[in-house]
Amino acid sequence: MKKLLIALVIVFTIYAGYHFLRGNTSDQGAEVKYVTVPIEKGTLKAEINSTGSLKPRVEVQVGSQVSGTIKKLYADYESEVKEGQLIALIDPDTYKAKVGQAKANYQSAKANLTKAEVSLGELMRTLHRKQELVKTHAISMQEFDTAQANADSAQAQVEVAKAAVAQMEANLEEAELNLKYTRIVAPVNGVVTARNMDVGQTVTASFQTPVLFRIAEDLTLMQVYTSVDEADIGRVKVGQKATFSVPAFPDEVFSASVTQIRNDPQTQQNVVTYNVILDVNNNELKLRPGMTTNVQILLSEVHDALKVPDQAFRFSPKEDTGPLPNVAAPGPGQQRLWKLESKNHIRPVNVNVGVVGAERTQIFSDKLKSDDRVVIEAISKKKETAQGPAFRLRF
Repeated sequence: MKKLLIALVIVFTIYAGYHFLRGNTSDQGAEVKYVTVPIEKGTLKAEINSTGSLKPRVEVQVGSQVSGTIKKLYADYESEVKEGQLIALIDPDTYKAKVGQAKANYQSAKANLTKAEVSLGELMRTLHRKQELVKTHAISMQEFDTAQANADSAQAQVEVAKAAVAQMEANLEEAELNLKYTRIVAPVNGVVTARNMDVGQTVTASFQTPVLFRIAEDLTLMQVYTSVDEADIGRVKVGQKATFSVPAFPDEVFSASVTQIRNDPQTQQNVVTYNVILDVNNNELKLRPGMTTNVQILLSEVHDALKVPDQAFRFSPKEDTGPLPNVAAPGPGQQRLWKLESKNHIRPVNVNVGVVGAERTQIFSDKLKSDDRVVIEAISKKKETAQGPAFRLRF
């Protein structure tokens, strides 16, 4: 009995091993299912995507040229102001006193000039008399020389007095100008977008002009500042159309146009970009300075174009899917697509490409038309083979 059991185990092992090896070495073939998409016909856009921010087209920083304490504010955030309108006042008392002192110094200098001119006139008359007397030898030459020296000295005093008058006049003008600067006025028509000072705060203008206000000249005309990668900047041209969206209005698309491409490179972490400026019409005043923008710059646009998903260009059938037809290799500038002819038959087609969009590419071929299906993926499934009768051991 024991020998019989051993024999049965040996037979079972041989049988199972045979079927295992057969199942792994036999050519079972493969059933292929192709995933396809239709060729579409329609509009295709080539765009560059970037991010940026909104800024007023013209924004003026209003500063103070004199130091002092803010006495009054006549404008605040969102105030509409006109050119020349008073928007802030620095305490003028100190500057009024300086104007008064400068006026007094100026008047004193003028009086000194008058005095010097009178003295010069008197000495010049004395010199003329002595000049006549020296001709008749009524006085000595030394006395004449003394008169000449006195006249020359008086002339010099007049020149000094004139210079002092000019200096005091300049000081007066400076004092009056500083007094004028205590009145902060709007340099342009616009809207106040920022106010950086409060009443009672001290302004110091010794080293750098402090910014009191920022005024946007016209918020109906704004600009988007965006950056474009160096790999794409060569395709951006002035005049190209663009669209953008902002988080505040996620369902709305705004129009813009490229007006400036700046040559100053911006480098961050070895990535080089260039600033591109877009003009925006903001008649409805929905857009605000500083808003983040998602920008699409339109490079080219075609209509009635045959287009396929980019995934179709990446498909290539494997050898185990069966015999493939021979076809010439794609030429320069061409790519290959696989057209579905029947349920399990595909044919390669070489095509020329045109506009490249974000997810689809324009194609040119007289062998393809709209609604033809091209393959993007092949799914292979091993065929099941017939198995022998089940082998059971009975004890």
